[in-house]
Amino acid sequence: MEISSATFALFAPIVVLAVISTAVRLIHVSLFEKHFKLTFEHAPVRSLFYFTAWAFLVVYLFPAQVHELFMHVTLIDYLFLAFVMLVIFPGLYHVTRKQSGNPEWLAAFYPGQGMLTLGERYILAKIGDVVFQQLIAGAMILTLAAGGVSYPEIVITFVALFAAAHAYLFRSSGTFWGIYYTTYAALGGFAFTFFIIFVPNGIVYSILLHMLFYVLSGVLFAKLPRPSRAVYHDLSGVEPI
Repeated sequence: MEISSATFALFAPIVVLAVISTAVRLIHVSLFEKHFKLTFEHAPVRSLFYFTAWAFLVVYLFPAQVHELFMHVTLIDYLFLAFVMLVIFPGLYHVTRKQSGNPEWLAAFYPGQGMLTLGERYILAKIGDVVFQQLIAGAMILTLAAGGVSYPEIVITFVALFAAAHAYLFRSSGTFWGIYYTTYAALGGFAFTFFIIFVPNGIVYSILLHMLFYVLSGVLFAKLPRPSRAVYHDLSGVEPI
């Protein structure tokens, strides 16, 4: 079956973006985290630079889509985004950590989940990752929209792609985190698509909503009641410290 030039022109950029996203994630997980032990919380600046560099590649390869994403974003929007990301979100982590402490009992089971540290360093590193993901998502959504794909079809396609992009977590982080992230990724796909297509400066709201997920998740797990000594022993096989 031959592929028409129109179909190729529509889906080739989607494939390229998917390959970039997959490569970036595989390199970070297999090389940074597993080999060099450079996690978000342990190497925030290097993690930030890593994802920022890949974000610039997306800007270089898809300038039209990136321009459309940010063409309505004003200086006030940028200042608001920076204030929330660099002041409000780290402040929420700081206050929660001081009031409730970070969930060390849960972090002991899942040391790879940086949000459980409730550390400001994690947020700094995660900003680059979130912006990179949103550039990938925005470019995909706008490419499909420019190709004449209907809004419901874009939503279905993007939800499936965004959920599939997090499926590797089932293997790298376990079933619980695989289900947790994949479920919210699918739900986020609805919101991101709406913001990008219907809201002039929707990329700002998409970035904030995406980052808010990690912030509120950290706060939520910090507020969970600690298990009793007996439950902890049954889960881990050792007595709590």
